[in-house]
Amino acid sequence: MKHQIIFIIIGVFLLSSPLLPVTLGVPAGSISEGKIALDYRNVTVYAPAVSELGTGYVGVISTITVTVQGNGSGRVFVDTLPLTDVDMQGSARLAVKVATALVSSDSRPHLDPQTYDYFFVVRTTSPMIGGPSAGAMMTIAVISLLENWTLDNNTVMTGMINPDGSIGPIGGIPYKIDAAHSVGATRFLIPKGQTTYTEMVTEYQNINGVIWQNTYPVTRNVSEYAHTNYGMEVFEVEDINDALLYFTGWNFPVEESPDKITTEDYISAMKPLATSLLDEAQDSYENASDLFNTTTIPNRYPNYYRNQVTDFLNTASDRLTESIHWYDEEVYYTSTSKSFQSLIDSHFVSYICHYFSSEDQVDLVHDLMNQTTQSYHDNMELAKNASINGMVTLQCVGAAQQRINEAASYLSEANTSFLNADYFTALYNIAFARERIESVQWWLNISTPFHDSGDVNETMITTLAEEYLDDAQQAITYSQIIIDEMGQTSEYLSDAQSLVQTARSEQENGYSAAALFGSFEALVKANLALELVDGVTTDKVERARGQASASITESRTIGIEPVLAVSYYEYGQSLANESSLDTAIVYYRYADLIAGALRFTTPYGVDSSRYVGVPEKNPVISWDFGPTRYIGFFLLFALIGGIAGLGFGILLAGLFGPKNKKEQMFSKDTVPRSIEDYNKKQK
Repeated sequence: MKHQIIFIIIGVFLLSSPLLPVTLGVPAGSISEGKIALDYRNVTVYAPAVSELGTGYVGVISTITVTVQGNGSGRVFVDTLPLTDVDMQGSARLAVKVATALVSSDSRPHLDPQTYDYFFVVRTTSPMIGGPSAGAMMTIAVISLLENWTLDNNTVMTGMINPDGSIGPIGGIPYKIDAAHSVGATRFLIPKGQTTYTEMVTEYQNINGVIWQNTYPVTRNVSEYAHTNYGMEVFEVEDINDALLYFTGWNFPVEESPDKITTEDYISAMKPLATSLLDEAQDSYENASDLFNTTTIPNRYPNYYRNQVTDFLNTASDRLTESIHWYDEEVYYTSTSKSFQSLIDSHFVSYICHYFSSEDQVDLVHDLMNQTTQSYHDNMELAKNASINGMVTLQCVGAAQQRINEAASYLSEANTSFLNADYFTALYNIAFARERIESVQWWLNISTPFHDSGDVNETMITTLAEEYLDDAQQAITYSQIIIDEMGQTSEYLSDAQSLVQTARSEQENGYSAAALFGSFEALVKANLALELVDGVTTDKVERARGQASASITESRTIGIEPVLAVSYYEYGQSLANESSLDTAIVYYRYADLIAGALRFTTPYGVDSSRYVGVPEKNPVISWDFGPTRYIGFFLLFALIGGIAGLGFGILLAGLFGPKNKKEQMFSKDTVPRSIEDYNKKQK
């Protein structure tokens, strides 16, 4: 080999030395050609997955090689072999989104995420399910490359990555622990709250010659399983920051959350609205009570109408009392919500009283529906065409658009009920639609006291909405697979699917802001479907509250006021105080996701990469007849001379050099596809 090198050098030098320009060596991690240089970093990590065999499920290890390459623009490329049952592209894109947002806000030295492209090469030994469960691991890999942090080779992780940086629940943990052990892992990270899992156990008994089969669920502990079988430690992690500490010893600083989430700006925005709605709710209730007491409403078999209307009037009174209570506690969004609920019931009672007092009851219902429909059209235009100047107005316009679309749904139901002569149901739906329409103006005006920061445009919102809708659909698919595997069901999944369908319709109809926040809600429901399979506990609710509080604080530290997240956080607190834990955790998670996602609002690949696109068909050629024109000829002859010299050197080496059949490099057909292949090749 030494002689071959010498002959090659001699040949190149003899033929090209007169023309050869001076060049510098290219350091590792960089590719250079002419004036173009590409910097890159890569790392290969293990990601445990679950594969379905004919006899059941088994844990498998996939290798994910992540590369960040300079001279890019944030684009994401994914190559999987074999193809996964659940698309991993969404997880890779979300991993880049979360990683780049965290790194960009870091004050320590790091690569600029917006100037790099991201490549994910996934290899595994068998088709696998649960692709999204590698999302958190991919996020860790991207962060480590951008920050230049070394990863611990003995740690393996499983978990979804959510847009707010939290780690979502997954399934098949025992199988994945088996897979992690196969590559020598001594530490295994799992999403917080998943230390236990349910396993279906089947027992057979022989009673008097008859074989009886009994299948029942058994709750087992993940940590005990890992320690007993492999001596492996298992740790729970809530978010990507927790996981980073285990993998690298580094994390991103997080400020302590304040005891009180609301700010003076928030109070100045919400208090006037809460005051106005409370006054309106009180007036409406008093008016409904007076009408009820002076109206003859039938109350005989089989229709006890007066008793039914009494229930609605009492509910209006209860909600009004609650609104007053929360107003006195300075919990203003909750107060507005209770006033809203009271107004619906009060208006319905008033409508019913007018109905029984009217000479033409059908015309009354029809007129009310027409009036509400006209109000809907007026406010629909306002919500759809409202300007979005930053993150605050994005939230407020999104809330307004969601509410006008909800009003449209209730109006549609009212029309159906009217055509079926179900006038009482029609009147209730009209009352609900009326209040939803009124709330459009509330939300459009709430943004006024706040400083509206952030660069937002319609194209960006549309792109983000589409991306998060894909994320939500992926989460639904994944949760459905795992829940079916566990033999469980969840109402959250059907809610999530309905929310996705609504959001897609909003996206198609030009309500992109509404679609964006609808996708957030769908994503929350899809994740909760797995997280709450074993029920809601006070610990889970408190953890959700703490995470939401921290996300709101982090959003404010970068100058974004998460007004919608604060409102939902506040409402979640009131629900928790009322012991409505199952609903409280939904609002906490929703607040957490909104506040977190507002920090991660750059769509994938906003700018075009220099390597993407078709070159111009007829490029403009510039002719230069000055002295510099000879440089081109010089370089051309230098290149020709170099190639000729290289060929001559190789020829001499082949004729006179020693024969050595030992393979020194990977050939085109032997490029390693995984860490296992690479290790085998080195032996």
